[in-house]
Amino acid sequence: MSVDDLRQAQDGLVRLGLLDIETETTVDAATALARGLQHSHRALDRLVEQHVMVASLAQNYLGFTRHANDDLRVEFYERERLAALNNRIDELADLAQLEVMTMHPAATWTPEQLDTGDARIRRRMGRGVRERDLHAQVMLSNPMFRDRLRARRDEGMEVRVAPVIPTRMLIYDRQVAVMRADPEDLERGAVLIRGRDVVRSLAALYDFCWTNASELIDVPRSADDAALTEQQRAVLRQLAAGAKDDAIARSLGVSTRTVTRLVGELTTMLGAGSRFQAGVRAARLGWLD
Repeated sequence: MSVDDLRQAQDGLVRLGLLDIETETTVDAATALARGLQHSHRALDRLVEQHVMVASLAQNYLGFTRHANDDLRVEFYERERLAALNNRIDELADLAQLEVMTMHPAATWTPEQLDTGDARIRRRMGRGVRERDLHAQVMLSNPMFRDRLRARRDEGMEVRVAPVIPTRMLIYDRQVAVMRADPEDLERGAVLIRGRDVVRSLAALYDFCWTNASELIDVPRSADDAALTEQQRAVLRQLAAGAKDDAIARSLGVSTRTVTRLVGELTTMLGAGSRFQAGVRAARLGWLD
Protein backbone atom coordinates (compact mmCIF):
# COMPACT_ATOMS: atom_id res chain seq x y z
CA MET A 1 0.00 0.00 0.00
CA SER A 2 1.15 3.53 -0.64
CA VAL A 3 1.71 5.90 2.27
CA ASP A 4 -1.52 7.80 1.49
CA ASP A 5 -3.55 4.57 1.23
CA LEU A 6 -2.12 3.35 4.52
CA ARG A 7 -3.01 6.65 6.26
CA GLN A 8 -6.59 6.53 4.94
CA ALA A 9 -6.96 2.92 6.07
CA GLN A 10 -5.70 3.79 9.54
CA ASP A 11 -8.07 6.78 9.80
CA GLY A 12 -10.99 4.55 8.86
CA LEU A 13 -10.11 1.96 11.50
CA VAL A 14 -9.69 4.66 14.17
CA ARG A 15 -13.14 6.13 13.35
CA LEU A 16 -14.67 2.65 13.72
CA GLY A 17 -12.89 2.09 17.04
CA LEU A 18 -10.98 -0.88 15.65
CA LEU A 19 -7.50 0.63 16.08
CA ASP A 20 -5.80 2.34 19.05
CA ILE A 21 -3.53 4.77 17.21
CA GLU A 22 -1.41 5.56 20.29
CA THR A 23 -0.42 1.94 20.96
CA GLU A 24 -0.90 0.82 17.34
CA THR A 25 -2.92 -2.19 18.54
CA THR A 26 -6.13 -3.56 17.11
CA VAL A 27 -9.45 -3.72 18.98
CA ASP A 28 -11.83 -6.65 18.87
CA ALA A 29 -14.85 -5.85 16.69
CA ALA A 30 -17.35 -6.86 19.41
CA THR A 31 -15.56 -4.62 21.93
CA ALA A 32 -15.56 -1.70 19.51
CA LEU A 33 -19.28 -2.20 18.91
CA ALA A 34 -20.03 -2.23 22.66
CA ARG A 35 -18.00 0.91 23.23
CA GLY A 36 -19.75 2.66 20.33
CA LEU A 37 -23.18 1.80 21.73
CA GLN A 38 -22.21 3.08 25.19
CA HIS A 39 -20.98 6.35 23.65
CA SER A 40 -24.22 6.70 21.70
CA HIS A 41 -26.30 6.08 24.83
CA ARG A 42 -24.39 8.76 26.74
CA ALA A 43 -24.80 11.22 23.86
CA LEU A 44 -28.53 10.45 23.73
CA ASP A 45 -28.83 11.00 27.49
CA ARG A 46 -27.11 14.37 27.17
CA LEU A 47 -29.39 15.34 24.29
CA VAL A 48 -32.52 14.46 26.30
CA GLU A 49 -31.18 16.39 29.31
CA GLN A 50 -30.47 19.43 27.12
CA HIS A 51 -33.95 19.22 25.59
CA VAL A 52 -35.54 19.21 29.07
CA MET A 53 -33.39 22.18 30.15
CA VAL A 54 -34.30 24.25 27.07
CA ALA A 55 -37.99 23.46 27.48
CA SER A 56 -37.84 24.52 31.14
CA LEU A 57 -36.13 27.81 30.24
CA ALA A 58 -38.68 28.57 27.55
CA GLN A 59 -41.64 27.79 29.84
CA ASN A 60 -40.50 29.42 33.06
CA TYR A 61 -38.17 32.26 32.14
CA LEU A 62 -39.11 33.61 28.70
CA GLY A 63 -42.75 34.38 29.37
CA PHE A 64 -42.18 38.14 29.47
CA THR A 65 -41.43 38.15 25.75
CA ARG A 66 -44.72 36.47 24.92
CA HIS A 67 -47.15 38.44 27.08
CA ALA A 68 -47.44 42.21 26.93
CA ASN A 69 -49.17 42.48 30.33
CA ASP A 70 -46.75 40.50 32.47
CA ASP A 71 -46.01 41.93 35.91
CA LEU A 72 -43.18 44.42 36.03
CA ARG A 73 -39.85 42.93 37.06
CA VAL A 74 -36.97 45.03 38.33
CA GLU A 75 -33.39 44.01 39.16
CA PHE A 76 -31.31 46.41 41.26
CA TYR A 77 -27.53 46.52 40.91
CA GLU A 78 -25.51 48.31 43.56
CA ARG A 79 -22.29 49.94 42.46
CA GLU A 80 -20.42 46.97 43.96
CA ARG A 81 -22.18 44.65 41.48
CA LEU A 82 -20.90 46.44 38.38
CA ALA A 83 -19.42 43.23 36.97
CA ALA A 84 -22.78 41.46 37.26
CA LEU A 85 -24.50 44.39 35.53
CA ASN A 86 -21.98 44.29 32.68
CA ASN A 87 -22.71 40.58 32.25
CA ARG A 88 -26.43 41.36 32.01
CA ILE A 89 -25.74 44.06 29.41
CA ASP A 90 -23.67 41.57 27.39
CA GLU A 91 -26.59 39.12 27.48
CA LEU A 92 -29.03 41.81 26.33
CA ALA A 93 -26.65 42.80 23.54
CA ASP A 94 -26.67 39.22 22.27
CA LEU A 95 -30.47 38.85 22.57
CA ALA A 96 -31.49 42.14 20.90
CA GLN A 97 -33.11 41.56 17.53
CA LEU A 98 -34.72 44.81 16.38
CA GLU A 99 -33.45 48.01 17.98
CA VAL A 100 -31.14 49.27 20.73
CA MET A 101 -31.41 52.86 22.00
CA THR A 102 -28.82 54.40 24.31
CA MET A 103 -28.52 57.83 25.93
CA HIS A 104 -25.54 59.08 27.91
CA PRO A 105 -25.06 62.33 29.86
CA ALA A 106 -21.61 63.88 30.11
CA ALA A 107 -19.16 61.40 31.64
CA THR A 108 -15.53 60.36 31.68
CA TRP A 109 -14.93 57.47 29.27
CA THR A 110 -11.79 55.39 28.96
CA PRO A 111 -10.69 53.91 25.60
CA GLU A 112 -11.24 50.44 27.09
CA GLN A 113 -14.87 51.23 27.96
CA LEU A 114 -15.47 52.61 24.48
CA ASP A 115 -13.86 49.54 22.91
CA THR A 116 -16.21 47.28 24.92
CA GLY A 117 -19.21 49.31 23.76
CA ASP A 118 -18.04 49.23 20.14
CA ALA A 119 -17.70 45.44 20.26
CA ARG A 120 -21.30 45.09 21.49
CA ILE A 121 -22.51 47.51 18.82
CA ARG A 122 -20.75 45.65 16.00
CA ARG A 123 -22.20 42.30 17.13
CA ARG A 124 -25.71 43.71 17.06
CA MET A 125 -25.32 45.60 13.80
CA GLY A 126 -23.97 42.42 12.24
CA ARG A 127 -27.38 40.88 12.94
CA GLY A 128 -29.22 43.84 11.40
CA VAL A 129 -30.17 45.52 14.70
CA ARG A 130 -30.88 49.26 14.47
CA GLU A 131 -28.53 51.26 16.72
CA ARG A 132 -29.30 54.75 18.06
CA ASP A 133 -26.78 56.56 20.26
CA LEU A 134 -27.59 59.87 22.03
CA HIS A 135 -24.92 61.86 23.90
CA ALA A 136 -24.46 65.20 25.65
CA GLN A 137 -23.18 67.82 23.22
CA VAL A 138 -20.50 68.95 25.65
CA MET A 139 -18.73 65.62 25.02
CA LEU A 140 -17.82 66.87 21.54
CA SER A 141 -15.18 69.03 23.21
CA ASN A 142 -13.24 65.81 23.88
CA PRO A 143 -11.28 65.03 20.67
CA MET A 144 -10.97 61.31 21.43
CA PHE A 145 -14.69 60.94 22.11
CA ARG A 146 -15.69 63.12 19.16
CA ASP A 147 -13.62 60.96 16.80
CA ARG A 148 -15.18 57.81 18.26
CA LEU A 149 -18.71 59.11 17.63
CA ARG A 150 -17.81 60.00 14.06
CA ALA A 151 -16.39 56.52 13.53
CA ARG A 152 -19.59 54.93 14.86
CA ARG A 153 -21.64 57.10 12.52
CA ASP A 154 -19.46 56.13 9.56
CA GLU A 155 -20.01 52.43 10.41
CA GLY A 156 -23.77 52.89 10.10
CA MET A 157 -24.83 53.74 13.64
CA GLU A 158 -27.31 56.60 14.12
CA VAL A 159 -25.67 59.18 16.40
CA ARG A 160 -27.10 62.43 17.76
CA VAL A 161 -26.21 64.92 20.49
CA ALA A 162 -28.30 67.20 22.69
CA PRO A 163 -27.53 69.99 25.20
CA VAL A 164 -29.29 68.15 28.03
CA ILE A 165 -29.49 64.38 28.63
CA PRO A 166 -31.75 63.51 31.61
CA THR A 167 -30.09 60.23 32.62
CA ARG A 168 -28.10 57.29 31.34
CA MET A 169 -30.41 54.68 29.80
CA LEU A 170 -30.18 51.64 27.52
CA ILE A 171 -33.33 50.19 25.90
CA TYR A 172 -33.43 46.82 24.13
CA ASP A 173 -36.24 46.03 21.66
CA ARG A 174 -38.53 48.34 23.70
CA GLN A 175 -38.97 45.51 26.23
CA VAL A 176 -35.98 45.77 28.57
CA ALA A 177 -34.32 48.92 29.92
CA VAL A 178 -31.22 49.60 32.02
CA MET A 179 -30.94 53.01 33.70
CA ARG A 180 -29.36 54.79 36.61
CA ALA A 181 -31.16 54.33 39.91
CA ASP A 182 -30.65 58.06 40.63
CA PRO A 183 -29.53 60.49 37.88
CA GLU A 184 -28.02 62.78 40.52
CA ASP A 185 -26.10 60.12 42.46
CA LEU A 186 -23.80 57.72 40.61
CA GLU A 187 -23.21 55.77 43.83
CA ARG A 188 -26.83 54.56 43.86
CA GLY A 189 -26.19 51.97 41.14
CA ALA A 190 -28.55 50.98 38.32
CA VAL A 191 -31.84 49.18 37.71
CA LEU A 192 -32.81 46.70 35.00
CA ILE A 193 -36.50 46.85 34.09
CA ARG A 194 -38.42 44.17 32.23
CA GLY A 195 -41.99 44.72 31.07
CA ARG A 196 -43.26 46.04 27.77
CA ASP A 197 -45.76 48.59 29.10
CA VAL A 198 -43.32 50.43 31.38
CA VAL A 199 -40.39 50.21 28.98
CA ARG A 200 -42.53 51.56 26.14
CA SER A 201 -43.05 54.71 28.24
CA LEU A 202 -39.30 55.03 28.72
CA ALA A 203 -38.86 54.51 24.98
CA ALA A 204 -41.32 57.35 24.32
CA LEU A 205 -39.16 59.61 26.50
CA TYR A 206 -36.14 58.54 24.49
CA ASP A 207 -37.93 59.21 21.19
CA PHE A 208 -38.76 62.75 22.37
CA CYS A 209 -35.14 63.45 23.29
CA TRP A 210 -34.00 61.94 19.98
CA THR A 211 -36.38 64.09 17.92
CA ASN A 212 -35.05 67.25 19.56
CA ALA A 213 -31.38 66.26 19.26
CA SER A 214 -28.96 67.22 16.47
CA GLU A 215 -27.00 65.21 13.94
CA LEU A 216 -23.24 65.52 14.37
CA ILE A 217 -22.93 67.36 11.07
CA ASP A 218 -25.46 69.99 12.21
CA VAL A 219 -23.71 70.92 15.44
CA PRO A 220 -21.38 73.94 15.38
CA ARG A 221 -17.78 72.95 15.87
CA SER A 222 -16.83 72.33 19.48
CA ALA A 223 -14.06 73.94 21.46
CA ASP A 224 -11.69 71.18 20.33
CA ASP A 225 -8.90 70.99 22.91
CA ALA A 226 -9.57 74.45 24.33
CA ALA A 227 -11.19 74.51 27.76
CA LEU A 228 -13.30 77.55 28.62
CA THR A 229 -12.23 79.65 31.57
CA GLU A 230 -14.73 80.60 34.26
CA GLN A 231 -14.58 84.18 32.98
CA GLN A 232 -15.45 83.04 29.44
CA ARG A 233 -18.35 80.95 30.77
CA ALA A 234 -19.66 83.92 32.74
CA VAL A 235 -19.53 86.10 29.63
CA LEU A 236 -21.32 83.43 27.56
CA ARG A 237 -24.13 83.07 30.10
CA GLN A 238 -24.79 86.79 30.02
CA LEU A 239 -24.51 86.90 26.24
CA ALA A 240 -27.17 84.20 26.03
CA ALA A 241 -29.36 86.34 28.31
CA GLY A 242 -28.94 89.33 25.97
CA ALA A 243 -26.74 91.48 28.26
CA LYS A 244 -24.66 94.33 26.80
CA ASP A 245 -20.90 94.65 27.17
CA ASP A 246 -21.05 97.40 29.79
CA ALA A 247 -23.52 95.43 31.93
CA ILE A 248 -21.34 92.32 31.67
CA ALA A 249 -18.27 94.38 32.60
CA ARG A 250 -19.95 95.75 35.73
CA SER A 251 -21.11 92.32 36.88
CA LEU A 252 -17.61 90.82 36.40
CA GLY A 253 -15.70 93.81 37.72
CA VAL A 254 -13.63 94.24 34.55
CA SER A 255 -13.36 96.89 31.87
CA THR A 256 -15.72 97.09 28.93
CA ARG A 257 -12.69 96.70 26.64
CA THR A 258 -11.88 93.35 28.29
CA VAL A 259 -15.45 92.15 27.77
CA THR A 260 -15.39 93.24 24.12
CA ARG A 261 -12.16 91.29 23.62
CA LEU A 262 -13.62 88.19 25.30
CA VAL A 263 -16.79 88.39 23.20
CA GLY A 264 -14.69 88.60 20.05
CA GLU A 265 -12.65 85.55 21.06
CA LEU A 266 -15.75 83.51 21.89
CA THR A 267 -17.54 84.51 18.69
CA THR A 268 -14.52 83.39 16.64
CA MET A 269 -14.19 80.15 18.62
CA LEU A 270 -17.85 79.33 17.97
CA GLY A 271 -17.80 80.35 14.32
CA ALA A 272 -20.73 82.67 15.05
CA GLY A 273 -21.76 85.71 13.01
CA SER A 274 -23.09 87.72 15.96
CA ARG A 275 -22.94 87.85 19.76
CA PHE A 276 -26.51 86.50 19.99
CA GLN A 277 -25.64 83.59 17.69
CA ALA A 278 -22.59 82.91 19.87
CA GLY A 279 -24.83 82.57 22.92
CA VAL A 280 -27.22 80.25 21.07
CA ARG A 281 -24.42 78.04 19.77
CA ALA A 282 -22.80 77.87 23.19
CA ALA A 283 -26.10 76.68 24.63
CA ARG A 284 -26.47 74.02 21.91
CA LEU A 285 -22.96 72.75 22.68
CA GLY A 286 -23.76 72.46 26.36
CA TRP A 287 -21.08 75.03 27.30
CA LEU A 288 -23.52 76.81 29.63
CA ASP A 289 -24.41 73.73 31.75
